[in-house]
Amino acid sequence: MAECELPQHPLGATLIDLGSHQLLTLERTMEHSTATLWPALTERAVIGRWAPFSPDRDLDRLGPVLLRQSDDLEANANLGKVLTAATQQMLSLNWAADRIDIELAPSPEGTIVQLSHVFADASLASSLAAGWHICLQALDAVAGGIEIPLVVGDAAHAVGWDSLYEEYAKLL
Repeated sequence: MAECELPQHPLGATLIDLGSHQLLTLERTMEHSTATLWPALTERAVIGRWAPFSPDRDLDRLGPVLLRQSDDLEANANLGKVLTAATQQMLSLNWAADRIDIELAPSPEGTIVQLSHVFADASLASSLAAGWHICLQALDAVAGGIEIPLVVGDAAHAVGWDSLYEEYAKLL
């Protein structure tokens, strides 16, 4: 199994106060094409390898979806809804009370991936940023064909979540 080095420094991240909600945005350039990344974002069998949730169906069509935590598939599922599934461009979904948008834009280096997460509790910003940081790195690895262990929940601490949390707390 190839090694996947997770960067221990924050990605470009912003936090915007929307009043009753917060908007966290992380951006990363990946060497993969949008055509390579799209299945990793939308295929049920692949999503659980990089995301904090595992859906009950592919995310390439609009409508309801059940989302379970990837590290505890026996836990109660949260009702979600795919809002946008613009092939190789944008995936938007509601995950319980939160909204997640993942935009793909071709670039000379591959693809710019922008993840935006709208959530209510401002105190979660650093935690969410650290978690999404690791998930985006896992997405990059999975899209590149690298088999990696699950890096969400408790496993995230073993790959640097704590130091990322501290860094994002300073940044945001």
